[in-house]
Amino acid sequence: MRVVVCLEPVTVLLTCAGGVISPSHIESLRVNPEGRRVRVVGTDMTVPCVGQYLADTFYRVPSGTSPEYVTCMLEICQREGVNVVFPASHEEALALARRREALEQLGVVLAVSRYEVLDAAFNKKRAYQTLRDHGLPCPDYRVARNLSEFKAAADALGIERSPVVMKPVLTRGGRGARILTRKGAERALLNEKPGYLEADYDEVTRVLSRLQEEAFPELILMEYLPGPIYSVDFLAKAGEPLAVVPKVRLVGNPSQTLVGVVKRDAYLEEQTKRISRVFGFDYTVNIEFACDKKGVPLPFDLNPRVAASVAFCTAAGANLLYYALKMALGEDVPKLEVKDGVMMLRYFKELYVHPAGQV
Repeated sequence: MRVVVCLEPVTVLLTCAGGVISPSHIESLRVNPEGRRVRVVGTDMTVPCVGQYLADTFYRVPSGTSPEYVTCMLEICQREGVNVVFPASHEEALALARRREALEQLGVVLAVSRYEVLDAAFNKKRAYQTLRDHGLPCPDYRVARNLSEFKAAADALGIERSPVVMKPVLTRGGRGARILTRKGAERALLNEKPGYLEADYDEVTRVLSRLQEEAFPELILMEYLPGPIYSVDFLAKAGEPLAVVPKVRLVGNPSQTLVGVVKRDAYLEEQTKRISRVFGFDYTVNIEFACDKKGVPLPFDLNPRVAASVAFCTAAGANLLYYALKMALGEDVPKLEVKDGVMMLRYFKELYVHPAGQV
């Protein structure tokens, strides 16, 4: 006779619930392998948004960098009886991790790595230096704090011979990232869709030259990695990965996958485990790799938070978001079998809202 275990229902708060991937995150929590009742409280700083209508309850909140943000989140957690919080942006993860004890006093578990770990991983200068210090794969890079350092870094990385990647030291979702070239901007201007990352080096230099030195942002200039690009999601506990899901990007750009496929790879999985152990990651983590000119995958982005691609893992048999929830609740996480070769084709689907608010 089959014994059915009735699990206690749980209330989860998911931030950035207005993102285009949020419906998949919400579904991963609700349609979980144990049939558990998961009530989802969504938050976002922008309305109207999709999470406003798909979550069980929704709140508009300040930006994660606002002084009022944490106080607002604590009030929501107390009002809604939240058990676990999943931050889905760098800013919110850092702000909440800094006040973890205040959440714990309310009986709320923050399902993200410790503040020091987040700070070391989100800051690309510190992250790359940590990789380099521990003999882990790392792209060649330079840090520029002013225009002369910017030009020197570009020269050292070979801007005359090949593209160079520019990105802020602190960024997310590809914001501020550009692929600098000396080919001129005409082709990209006339032929590429808005949002194309390629930019003319001389034009970028001219723009940066207008900034006062005190206003110059700290930038990372990195060797160009021609690809392919791999997005690796994993679940970790005290640095030890419990399940690793490597996916290769077939169509997309360095910050977004439109078509991808799960591709188990012993080298990628081993490097992911080594990186996780060095940083001491917990819960869901995403690392982006891209191959250099020799075909060696190098990590270029570390995201220890809920990432867009985590829902892809659910389709591959590893519902990392739900099992991170179980981990936060102190429950055992079973051994997960990842299905190799599962393909994702991302598309847009509209949500229509009637005047009375029904969907």
